[in-house]
Amino acid sequence: MKYIYSILLFLVPVLFASAQDKQELNYKVTELTTPLAATINLADLPDLPIANIVQVKAAPSPLSDVQQKKLLLDRQRILANPTPNSNKKASADAPSVGRNFAANITQGTPNDNDFCIGNNGMMISCVNTNMNVFNDTGKAIIAKTLSAFGVALGSLNRTYDPRTIYDPLRDRFILVYLQGSSSADTRIIVGFSTTNDPSKTWNLYQIPGNITGDSSWSDYPIIALSKDELFITVNRLKDNTFWKNGFIESYIWQVDKEKGYAGDSLPQRVYNNITYNGKPVWSICPAKGGSQLYGPEMFFLSHRPSDLSNDTVFVHTISNTIKSGPATLTTRVLRNPVPYGLQPNAIQPNGKKLQTNDARVLSAMYEGGVIYYVGNTIDPVRFNPGIYFGRIHEIWSATPRLEGSIISSDTLDFGYPSIAYVGSGQNGDHSSMITFSHVSPKYFPGTSVVYVDRKFNVSAPVFVKKGDGNIQLLFDSVERWGDYTGIQKRYNETGVAWLNGSFGNANNQNRTWIAKITSNDPLTSIASVQTEKPLGKLYPNPASETITLEFEMKEKKVLYIELMSIDGKVRTMVGADLAKPGLNQLHLNTANLENGIYFVNLIDNEKVIQSMRFVVYH
Repeated sequence: MKYIYSILLFLVPVLFASAQDKQELNYKVTELTTPLAATINLADLPDLPIANIVQVKAAPSPLSDVQQKKLLLDRQRILANPTPNSNKKASADAPSVGRNFAANITQGTPNDNDFCIGNNGMMISCVNTNMNVFNDTGKAIIAKTLSAFGVALGSLNRTYDPRTIYDPLRDRFILVYLQGSSSADTRIIVGFSTTNDPSKTWNLYQIPGNITGDSSWSDYPIIALSKDELFITVNRLKDNTFWKNGFIESYIWQVDKEKGYAGDSLPQRVYNNITYNGKPVWSICPAKGGSQLYGPEMFFLSHRPSDLSNDTVFVHTISNTIKSGPATLTTRVLRNPVPYGLQPNAIQPNGKKLQTNDARVLSAMYEGGVIYYVGNTIDPVRFNPGIYFGRIHEIWSATPRLEGSIISSDTLDFGYPSIAYVGSGQNGDHSSMITFSHVSPKYFPGTSVVYVDRKFNVSAPVFVKKGDGNIQLLFDSVERWGDYTGIQKRYNETGVAWLNGSFGNANNQNRTWIAKITSNDPLTSIASVQTEKPLGKLYPNPASETITLEFEMKEKKVLYIELMSIDGKVRTMVGADLAKPGLNQLHLNTANLENGIYFVNLIDNEKVIQSMRFVVYH
């Protein structure tokens, strides 16, 4: 089998590309408080019923812009017939698959997989209809449908799109899913475990899926945690439409997670009307913490996912927590030298296609000043579906550097990636795992994984679970492959991640598989190169009237000190013969600055030797 990895790789400074890129993001903020709806014990809920899969015919509807582009791409792929590239030796060690076992029984299509694991080995595996709790020996603890999980909330007649996450700071679990696909009953169900045993007691909340009062509903949630908060992003769609033709805008929900664990009323901020150049930003993905949770700031990424080719990356930042005071939502529009693009559908052994949806950012994380992100894309050389793997370096600097690569194969189609950090947490260790679905005319749908080392070299893909049959649940339609996969670092083990993904079984149904993945990189557990001690510090942070800069020098130097806003504009420049040996202190006026994120840069001989971020709010 021939694998090609990282076929495109560039690293260049990225600046704002044009005047229009400097326009500010527009948005609206709404503050809400939601009372506790119920406290439930999973042991008291109805058991998961036996799956009853029924083949259905997809309802006909006018083709959307995305669907028309997909038809064109599918035809072009047949005509392209590219010559396979020669093998390229993988420069990162392939990981090993450890304990693995069958997981959720799916009761429909698509197979939307998500997953998390606690430090005690308890894990939650979700699909589009249910959640299962296992331990790390593979023992099934409990299984409940999403509707049964929320039965205390009243009538739940359409539950879907589950997301789950583990909080290593609080040793707790969170489960989020949706109810309803119309404005009449669109809700976001949020559950917080009250202990580190997710098979027992949970606090449940119902967040409204429509805060505007119009004919719209919420779809496709993505979740992430900071030290203090839970973030949920959703897409708002028009009634009687779906994501392909009904998108209105994306929301960001900022939630005080501590209140959820305690069962108190749940404070929230909702950011909506998020537009750029007058157009709504489509599908916003929050960046999870890598080796740990971070904050108070939170990063989010989005693409222009329905374009045949594009290089735009939106980086959104929320500057502060709910309990710490006012916050701002800012954006930077960056250009990745490696473009992404809408991909053709994948092909099964029976010739039937699997939907690959669009090129949105599907999963992202933050570690060591770098944001890593993955999504679906076209491989422009082979013209087949591949994985887009992007990195944004020095995210806190005024000029971040972007790097991109496309992971693809001569013989397989890839889709629906998810990324997790597996390194030591030391500065300079960027080790991670990326899991994704695979399929081809020779291989049934299954799940694969690659390892990424500290220098961003990618290993050859490893089969986690080979499929046993095609996926065939829809008549006269492109089959649903699944909209996402799940992977998470085991926080108390270096170099280890656990994942869940889908495969086609012998009865042509979607099923879920769980596996432990271990790095074989000998450097994974070795402390990375230590950086020099930081020169300075800023306080107070956040600042209001003034901020104090302190830094130490070994010898006298002429330094320049630059105060810069997040859009790259220099607000203050101080030329200095002030850098003396020992401790130096400088007070900078922030009273006239607008609320937002800023940087103080120490410059020696036109080189930034340290960049420190701070937040201003009045």
